[in-house]
Amino acid sequence: MTSNDLIPPELLLCIPTPSVPSEYFDTGKLILTVEQAEKLRDTYFQDVAFYIESNAVDTDRELVPAVEWGLRLYNAENFTGELCPSEREHLRAVYERFGAAALLPLLPPLASSTEGGANGDADEGHAKGPPSVNEALLHETFLQRLLTSDGEMPIPCTRMSGLLLCLIAIITSNVNGNGASPRPRFPYTSPWRLRTHFRHQLCLQRRAHHVFLELSACVDAILSQPEETITVEALLEVGHVQSYYHRRELAADTFQRAAKRSGLMLEEEAIMGVRTRWQRHQLVQAVLNATSSRPVPQDSTTEEQPHTVMPEAEGHDLLDRPRGMPESEPLPVVALHPEDKAILLAFCMDAQSWGPSHDLARHRTQLFVERLIVDPSPSPFVVRCQTLLERARLEVHRNRVRERAFMQFSELVDQCTARRDPNHANFARTNSSYFYSVAYPSMWSLKTEYADLCFEENLYKTALDIYEQVLDWEKIIECCKKLDKRRRVESLVRELLEKDPQNPVLWVALGEATRDDAHLWKAWELSQHKMASPMRALARLALERKNYEDVVRYFDEAVRINPVFGGDWFTLGYASLKLRLWGRSGEAFTRVCQIDPEDAFAWNNLASIMLRENKPRLAFNAMSQALRNNRRDWRMWLNYFHIGTQLKEVLETTNALGIVLEIGKRSVSLDSDVMDMFVDNTIAYLKGDIPGAPAEIAGEGEEMQPDAVRFKSITNTSMTSIQADIAHVPIRVDDFTVDGSSGELAGEGDAAACASLLPLGLDSEDMEAWKWSSAKGLQDEDNAVVQAEIRKRHEKRVRDLFARLLDNFVSDPDLYSCTARLFRYLDGPSAAHHYRVKELRACRQKDQWERSDKLFQRTVRCLEGMVDDVVAMVEVKSEAPQASVTREPATDPERVESGDSVDHRVFVTAESPIDDMALRPIRQDSSGVSEGEASSRKSAIHALEETLQNIRAVLSSTEEYMESTEGYARLRGLAGRVRAVLEAVKSPTL
Repeated sequence: MTSNDLIPPELLLCIPTPSVPSEYFDTGKLILTVEQAEKLRDTYFQDVAFYIESNAVDTDRELVPAVEWGLRLYNAENFTGELCPSEREHLRAVYERFGAAALLPLLPPLASSTEGGANGDADEGHAKGPPSVNEALLHETFLQRLLTSDGEMPIPCTRMSGLLLCLIAIITSNVNGNGASPRPRFPYTSPWRLRTHFRHQLCLQRRAHHVFLELSACVDAILSQPEETITVEALLEVGHVQSYYHRRELAADTFQRAAKRSGLMLEEEAIMGVRTRWQRHQLVQAVLNATSSRPVPQDSTTEEQPHTVMPEAEGHDLLDRPRGMPESEPLPVVALHPEDKAILLAFCMDAQSWGPSHDLARHRTQLFVERLIVDPSPSPFVVRCQTLLERARLEVHRNRVRERAFMQFSELVDQCTARRDPNHANFARTNSSYFYSVAYPSMWSLKTEYADLCFEENLYKTALDIYEQVLDWEKIIECCKKLDKRRRVESLVRELLEKDPQNPVLWVALGEATRDDAHLWKAWELSQHKMASPMRALARLALERKNYEDVVRYFDEAVRINPVFGGDWFTLGYASLKLRLWGRSGEAFTRVCQIDPEDAFAWNNLASIMLRENKPRLAFNAMSQALRNNRRDWRMWLNYFHIGTQLKEVLETTNALGIVLEIGKRSVSLDSDVMDMFVDNTIAYLKGDIPGAPAEIAGEGEEMQPDAVRFKSITNTSMTSIQADIAHVPIRVDDFTVDGSSGELAGEGDAAACASLLPLGLDSEDMEAWKWSSAKGLQDEDNAVVQAEIRKRHEKRVRDLFARLLDNFVSDPDLYSCTARLFRYLDGPSAAHHYRVKELRACRQKDQWERSDKLFQRTVRCLEGMVDDVVAMVEVKSEAPQASVTREPATDPERVESGDSVDHRVFVTAESPIDDMALRPIRQDSSGVSEGEASSRKSAIHALEETLQNIRAVLSSTEEYMESTEGYARLRGLAGRVRAVLEAVKSPTL
C-alpha cells in the first residue's frame, strides 16, 4: 500500500456532511423517529446537490474519484476487515466528518464485548469508556437511521454510515440544465451508481423496494448497451445483483455472457486417479480444465493472500485436486486471469442456487473450486477469500473435512478484525480492480453464516454470541429457547432501549421476546406506520394463535409498505387459503413466484388455486414449475400426477408416478379414482385413441412450447406484466436424480400468471412431442411403424411401474383392481383373474370386513369383476381357432420380459405357473382336440370352480350380518351365474 492510498480526495473534506442536531439527543439517549430521519435525509441530499451545482464540481475529475475512494473506505470497514488503529488515526479527519469518531478509540483493550450496539464488538468497552465515546456511538446510530429505506433499517453493526449516505447523495444528484428537465449526474449505466446502491441494499436488514427499483434501472440500462461496450466486470456485477434478487436464470445467462466475452475456455475431463494421499486404487475422477485468453496482470499477483487452513502442502490427506497417484506430480494447469477466476466463482454461486443438497450442484462447485485452489498465480485478496469460502461451504457437511471447513470459516471471520494484529494495514485489501467482480459477503453476513453453521451443529452458545454481535433478533430468540434463557433476550433489548428508546426494531424484538402485542403496537406507532417489521411480527403472532383474519390484515399492511419481501406474501397467501379467500390467495402466491421464481411451494399452492378455478391446464403448468425447483418432494410429484391424469398426460404421469414411488416408497397414499383414471388413459394411449402429451385445452392457454418459466428482467414485480415477460428454456424429465412437504394444495388467482408456463418437459425418450409435430410429414406407413414402437416401449415401462407398485403395496385391493383392468387389456382376462384373486384376498384381510357395509360392498365389487374375467376367459376360448395356443402369456409384471408378444386367447389361473406351459409343441389326441385346447379348458374350469368357491365362502361369512342387504342378493345372483357357465364349460358340446 502506498502512502497516497490513505489520502482522501479533497472533495470529501469539503462536501457537506450529515448534520447531527443536538435536539435529537437527551441525556445519553437518541430520540429520533423514522419520519424525522426521512426528512433529515432528504434535506441532506438537497444540501449535497446544491453544493455540487453551486461549486460546479466536475463529475469525472472530482465526483468519480471521491465515490471510488469513499467506497474503498466503506468496504474496508464492512467487508474485507477493519482498518488498524494507525490507519484510522491517519484518516481521523474523514472519520470525524462523517460521524464515525466512535471507531477511532477502538483499540484492542476496549473491543471485548460480543453484545453489539451500533458497532457490534465494542459496546461493552464503550459503555465503560468516557462519555464522549458513548456520544459518538449515538451519533453513528443516528446516521444509520438515515439510511432506512421503505421501513427497512440498516444492520446495527454497519460502520461508516455517514460516508455511505454521502456517496448515495452524490450519485443520486441531478444536473439542472437551462430550461431542460434534470438528468442524472451519474447515468444509470455508471458502475459507481450500481455499486453504491448495491452496498446500500446489502447494509439493510431486508430487501427494500425503493433500492430494488434503483438497482433494476441500473441493470436494465447496462444490459441495453451495445454488446461490445459491456465489460466482463460489468456483466459480473449485474449477474450478482440478479442473483441477489432470485433471478437465477437471468444471472446464469449473464455469467455465461461474461465467460464468452472474456474468452474463458472450460472443459470437463475424466481421468483415472485418486483423491487422497493414502489411496492406491484408481477410480474415475472428474477434473476441470480452464484456460484464459488473456495474460494475467502483474499487479494482481502482488496482493495480500488470506490464510488457507490445512492445505495439501501442510500434509492434509485430501489432495487439492485428483491426480494419477498420490506420489505423482499434480496435473499441469495454466494461470487464469483474475476476472476468469471471478467467473468460475460466479458459476459456483449459480450451481449452489439449485439447492445445497443437489448432487449436480455439489459436483460442479467442487470442480470449479478445485481448479481455483490449484491455480499457480496468486489471486486478488477478495477473489482468494471467496474461493476459500466456497470450499468451506462445500466441505462443511462432509465428515472427512468438516473440521477444516469450520476452521476456515473461523479464519475468514477473524481476519476481519484488527485485534488479531493491530499493526497490520488492511486498507490495501480494497485496492483491487476486481473487488466488485465477486459477491464476497459483508462481515456481518459472514458472521451470521458461521453462526448458522454452529447452530446446525448444536453449538448454541457460540452461535448466540455471534448473533448478539450482529443483533439478529430472530436467531437470538431461537438460541435462547434452545439454551432455556428466554429472559436474556428481554434484558438485552431493554438495555439497548435505554440508549435508543425510539428505535422501532428494538420494540419489535421486545414484543417477539415477550410475546406481548403492546410492544409491537408501540413499534408501529413509533414508525409512523412506515415500517413493515411491526406488522410482520403481529402477523406471526396471529398466525400462531390461528387468527387468520388478523394475519391477512397485518400482512396487507406489511406488503403495502415493502412489496418485495416474498416471505410476507407467502404467509398472506397461506392465511387467505385458510379463510377461503381464493382471489387474495392467488394474488399473494403469484407475487411470491414473481419475487422468487425458485419458490417451489408457492408454485404448488398457486397450482391449487388454478384447480379451484377449474383450470387444470394452468395448474399443471404451475405444478411443473414447482417440481422444476424442488424435485425431491414426493407430495409435489403426486400432485403433479393427479393433475396430469385429469388432462390425460399419459407420458408425464407415468414418469411422475415412478418418481413418487422412488422417493416416497410406502409413505405414498394413492387415490383409487385417480389410479382408475390413469389406467383408462394408459389403455386409451396404447390403443392409439389419445396422444401421450395432448395439446392444451382450447381456451385455457396458448399453444404449448417445450420450455420453463423465466423472467427477462428483474423488474417484473407487477401483477400485470408477468405474462408478457415470461420466456422459456427446455427441461428434461430424465435429468432427475433421486437423493431422497409441500404446502397444502389450495381460489381465484391471476390466471395469466401461468398462461404460458409449460409442464416439466416432455418425455424425450418416448418422442411424443415429435410425433405430434414433425412426424406429420412422414408417410402413413412409416408413421404407423414409429408409433407402434413408441407404444411398445411405453407398455414395457407401464409393466415395470406396476411391478414396483405391487412390491410396495401388497395389501391394497384398489391397486389390484387397477392392475387387473390394465392386464386384462395387455394379457387377456386370464391375467386379470390372477390379480382379482389377490384383490379378494386383500379385501378379506380388512378388519371387520364381514360386518362393515362399506367393506362388504367393496368385496362384492371385487367378486363381480372376478366373474366378468372368468366369463370372458370362456368367451375368448370359444372364439379361438383350434390348436392356436402355443405358449403361456406373461401375466405377472414381475415376470415380463421385453419383446415378448402376447396372445390374448389363452386361459390361466392365479395358481398356474408360467414356466410349466411355456412354448409347448401343439399335440392332438385321438378325438382331434389339441393339447393346448385341453389345457385351456382345464384352466377355465379350475378358475370357475375357484370363483364359485370364493363366492360361497363370502356368502357364508357374511350371512349373519349382511343377508338382508342388496349386496348379498347380488352375490347370490353371481353364484348362480357362475354355476351356469361352469356347467356349460363342462358340457361336451363346448
